[in-house]
Amino acid sequence: MAQLRPTFTKTKSQDIKVLRPTVKLDGNEIGIQNPNSTVASKSALDDPSLMVTRYDLQTNGSTENRIYMYSDGTIGATANFAHADPTASADRGTGYNYYNGTTWGPVPTARTESVRTGWPAYAPCGPTGEITISHQSATAPMVIMKRATKGTGTWTQTTLAAPAGATAGMLWPRLVTSHTDHNTVHVIAMTAPTGNGGTAYQGLNGALLYTRSTDGGTTWEAWRQLDGMTSTNYTSFSGDAYAFAQPHGDTIAFVYGDNWMDLAYLKSTDNGVNWTRHLIWENPWTLWPGTAATDTFYASDGCVAAALDKYGKLHVSTGLMRANGDATGAKFYFPVTDGLAYWNENMPAWPSVITPTILDGLGSYVGWVTDTNVFYQAGTAFAYYGNSLSSFPALVTDNSDQLFLVWSGVTTIMDQNGYMYRHTFARASITNGASWRDTIVPLNTNFLYNFLEAVYPSASPTSNDNLQILIQTDAEAGVYLNGSQGLQGQADITNNDITYLNPTKASIINIGVGINEKQDPTIQAMVFPNPVQGNAKFNIVTKQGGNLTIEVSNLLGQNVLTLNKGMVNAGSMQVSFNASQLHSGVYVYKIKVNNQAFTGKMIVE
Repeated sequence: MAQLRPTFTKTKSQDIKVLRPTVKLDGNEIGIQNPNSTVASKSALDDPSLMVTRYDLQTNGSTENRIYMYSDGTIGATANFAHADPTASADRGTGYNYYNGTTWGPVPTARTESVRTGWPAYAPCGPTGEITISHQSATAPMVIMKRATKGTGTWTQTTLAAPAGATAGMLWPRLVTSHTDHNTVHVIAMTAPTGNGGTAYQGLNGALLYTRSTDGGTTWEAWRQLDGMTSTNYTSFSGDAYAFAQPHGDTIAFVYGDNWMDLAYLKSTDNGVNWTRHLIWENPWTLWPGTAATDTFYASDGCVAAALDKYGKLHVSTGLMRANGDATGAKFYFPVTDGLAYWNENMPAWPSVITPTILDGLGSYVGWVTDTNVFYQAGTAFAYYGNSLSSFPALVTDNSDQLFLVWSGVTTIMDQNGYMYRHTFARASITNGASWRDTIVPLNTNFLYNFLEAVYPSASPTSNDNLQILIQTDAEAGVYLNGSQGLQGQADITNNDITYLNPTKASIINIGVGINEKQDPTIQAMVFPNPVQGNAKFNIVTKQGGNLTIEVSNLLGQNVLTLNKGMVNAGSMQVSFNASQLHSGVYVYKIKVNNQAFTGKMIVE
């Protein structure tokens, strides 16, 4: 799908605003119980499922480093995992699978820990080993799992306690390891805010703290509140709104950002001894007292990613979000906000006011919804995640000065409840971020993805000729557990597959047509309205004239409707039809002009 530059015309749906949740989920909060409504996940895909989880919330914002490819071609992968219904999920913990260079292991049946945990982060540890960190709820310490040989042997379980004053413990950790022996372990995590049962820590309602171990996680230094991250700068931090870059030698870095924080990063060039904070964008509302209404402004959406290249240069990406606050102190976000931004250390800091148009002019607007028909759907068609319509970024660099940005973006493909799915997309730079290929490449190309949502991408920072990516897939758009926060979307309990993607880099790079060349898909189409009740229309745009036919099939592949429209000219057109003779359910339509075809999905009510 080659892309023209995005248009920034605002539609009515983009004026919808939602009260920002005051609590970030840490695993104790549950969705609205609906135990009798269980929906199976996918039936078959070319992309393997590494594990199945009924606990469907992988993160409140940025996705942890969950997958790592080793130099020998083996891969370790983790995820939030539970087989029990999420109304209790007593068995929740770290799901783990391992690729031995030939095959993935069996789908796990139990967590790695002996206690209930969540939010695992994964990294190599020692010359041949591996390590994870995850949090417990309430006052229990975080859990470290480690073993000397990756993929085999018994895990050793230890704990990492919170500092004095963090009365409800530490939540939402991130972990990376540095040096060739991976024996220096770096961790950032948040003190539990008041909404999660905590109290203020050093004047912050949720403080982001750092610690490290120089002996592979056996002993730990004291937790540190780093310069520039105190109550002088902020009133609070936000769970999961931060991400490590994979270390490069002694250079360590992490980025953070959210609607009510700066977009900033901290960098150390001496393996975590000293840190310096740098602003990418300064948010004017970080110390907002809530006594007067704010402007409506663009900011980071709380989903951030970072990567250090072979030169030690930092690359950053974040989703964009519009937000404002009223005179009562309530904070709002605009869920129909789109845009994925990019920045690196060769670029200047962003101006005080940012918009997609401004960032596009700076070369920083690099990802967007590929089908603008998304913005013309009713507000009830959006499954809320609290972030941009193009978000959950992951960044991968390599030694050939190639940079890959992976994210999850909203499509016009709808689930059986009338919510639009998110799918996984990628874009490449072959100039180390100086310019980007014109093409945004869809990574969920198997036909069965027309019936699946694909979210929470996590990419290995290491790669070969392929990228190594984890996503979560299931049959309904949205997150069941987000129902407790009033986020519209999935209302049923489903099985969710943790699915492995390994697209070739060439397929992301070479499908592009160059920085300055423009090319459109031959056919674009959508059904309106969708779901369909009675009369509806196919809205079609074709770049070539020819014989137009429309075929509608059920999920068994049986043709139920054929429309032969004869010869048509290139351009846009509408084809009306009546679906009243079709039974309620999900149907696939194929629109063909000569040898070109467009396939989509519609729901008949």
